[in-house]
Amino acid sequence: MDSKQRNAHALRNRVNDLMNELLNQYRAILAVAREDDNPDYSQSAQKELAIKEGAMAIVTAAQNMSMFIRDLQELWLFGGLETLADEKDAEVERLKALEVAGLVEGLVGKLPQAWKPQEGEQNGAQNGVA
Repeated sequence: MDSKQRNAHALRNRVNDLMNELLNQYRAILAVAREDDNPDYSQSAQKELAIKEGAMAIVTAAQNMSMFIRDLQELWLFGGLETLADEKDAEVERLKALEVAGLVEGLVGKLPQAWKPQEGEQNGAQNGVA
C-alpha cells in the first residue's frame, strides 16, 4: 500500500468508495431487473446481459474489498496502522505515562528505609554484585 494512503482519512475514503461502488452496482441490477408490461426477446436478452455485467461488477467490487482487507491486515501486522493514531490520543497516552510515573515515584518514596538504595549506590555492580 502506498505510504500516502496509510492515514485515517485516506483509509476512510477508500472504505466509502468501495461501499459506494458495491451499492451502486446492486442498485443498477435492481433497476434493470424490473419487469416490463410487454417483454419481448430482445429486451429480455438485453436485460440478461446487463444483469450479468452488473453481477460481474459486484464480484469485482467484492474482490476489491477483499484486497483492501488484506492490505489492512498487512498494515496491522507490520505496525503501519500506528499512523492512524490521533494527536489527541498521543497526548492522552503521554499524560497517562506521566501519571503512572508520578505514582511510581510516590510509591518509591514510601519504601522502607532498608529497601531504598544508599546514596553512593547506583547499581549492584558497585557493591561487587553482578
